[in-house]
Amino acid sequence: MTYAVKASCIACDQCHSSCPNGAVKTTDAGYWIDPTLCDRCPDVDTPRCVDVCAVSSVTPLPAKKGRNRSTLLPAAIHEIFLNGKTTPFASSMVVWEASNILAQRESLSWYADDHDHLCYQRSIHRGQGNIQFRLSSNPELPDSPPMAYSLGTAALGNFDIRAVCIHLIFAAYATTLNCPWETPFILNDQHIEQYLGLHKRKDLTKLAKLTLIKDLVYQACQLLVTLDWPRQGKVPGFSIPEQPVWQLLDTQYYFDIDDQGYRHLIGLGFSIQTGDWAKHFLNKQDYRKQTAFYQYGTLPQSLLTEVMGNWQQHEGAVRLLLWLVFKLRLGGDHRVTVRTLLRIAYGNQRLSDAMTIRGAHKRLLKTFESDLEAIYHYGLKPQFDPDTYGSDIQPLWARVADIPDDADDALEFWTNDANQALSLTDIAPRNKWQRLLNARILGFELSEEWQQSLRRPRTKHRRQSKSSTVHAHPLSSHVIKAARQQLNLSQRALAERLGKSQSWIRDVENGRFKISSSDQTRLRQTLNLV
Repeated sequence: MTYAVKASCIACDQCHSSCPNGAVKTTDAGYWIDPTLCDRCPDVDTPRCVDVCAVSSVTPLPAKKGRNRSTLLPAAIHEIFLNGKTTPFASSMVVWEASNILAQRESLSWYADDHDHLCYQRSIHRGQGNIQFRLSSNPELPDSPPMAYSLGTAALGNFDIRAVCIHLIFAAYATTLNCPWETPFILNDQHIEQYLGLHKRKDLTKLAKLTLIKDLVYQACQLLVTLDWPRQGKVPGFSIPEQPVWQLLDTQYYFDIDDQGYRHLIGLGFSIQTGDWAKHFLNKQDYRKQTAFYQYGTLPQSLLTEVMGNWQQHEGAVRLLLWLVFKLRLGGDHRVTVRTLLRIAYGNQRLSDAMTIRGAHKRLLKTFESDLEAIYHYGLKPQFDPDTYGSDIQPLWARVADIPDDADDALEFWTNDANQALSLTDIAPRNKWQRLLNARILGFELSEEWQQSLRRPRTKHRRQSKSSTVHAHPLSSHVIKAARQQLNLSQRALAERLGKSQSWIRDVENGRFKISSSDQTRLRQTLNLV
């Protein structure tokens, strides 16, 4: 039940001072109760504001009837996902580490600094620089002090992993501005509902959606960053004093007043300004002078949908996806150890428990393989290192995925499987956990949306390599299959030579997805098509 202050209020200020959450606010028109902050005082029988009001002006707010008056709200327009799939977003170290904090929360190595404030920091560029984060006590105040250690740890426990989506949306909005550290951007709850898919949630009331959106925005705006960056190439070193990653300048409330004079909250607007870190990492002008960076990646809207849909059932998978959207942007070698993935998905403490507590590793192993399958179904297919992550310790779903769809090919598959020393139906070896800790994943086969994050626009002065001019036409699925059969290679044999899965070869030969230029080159060399 939500409460409201009637016009009979005598402004004694008793309700305002008694509210533990600061939900009772003052305006020129008098007092009003913010329903996104009011929790109806669950620890007492009667809400405190109701109990202290001498003239009974604080009363339950009657339910709003009918639809919200959309004419009172600003227009909701898709401003970042212009193609309906992807958008550029700021992807510097500051944004990446802030994303890790919002996603991994208590799993990171937090500590109490010299002033007993909750603090997290890590070195950068092999100890030449440092980046530090603390939590703001109140994101609405421009100079809010950082949280004490005890209060900060409690706040971290209440953080919602979905706040990372808001953080990434902010990072996308920042790329739409020429000088984001000077020009704020504004978005409202209708934008956020569209981006996160909340407009499809018929099980949530309008007030519940507004409360969730405000909480997520405020959590993203609580991060304070201090940065000491070393010289890198021609870009000189710099330092940034502690300040918010995202400064919340203003929160706008939109009300609909009914016939009885009650005000019903129907919308929220947020004015956000990027911190000074953008001067150094999102600066187009100085980037041309080679005195600053302009670091960006590609944010798939499907990632936001995946986080919103699986944040409870597969939190480990969500953490890995949020980490990979930055990791895969860097290009180059994407191989990673399973130990690193376990640490990112579940934290150091849970990994340590699995290595020391009897039986704990079985539960963690089952969860990891389930989360890895969720990533696979999302569209990122892991490439297992054949030397360290052999088929005998791979998840069952990965081995089952190699079974061909065609009946004749499936019969051949099972015939060959029965004649092998290790069959698909054999149980995992006893030392699977120990081998898994030392196993590696070579990379991930990316969906088309994620491949855009690896593409780099060609510069005018870049010369085209001879290999690219010779092989201008991509290999077709029919050519690949014919060349494989001519060499008397099975799909599994070709997959082993390429370090791929058999399902990848089958999908390529069926023309189900495009092949990257690097894989095209490897196929030409392996199939003697050079």
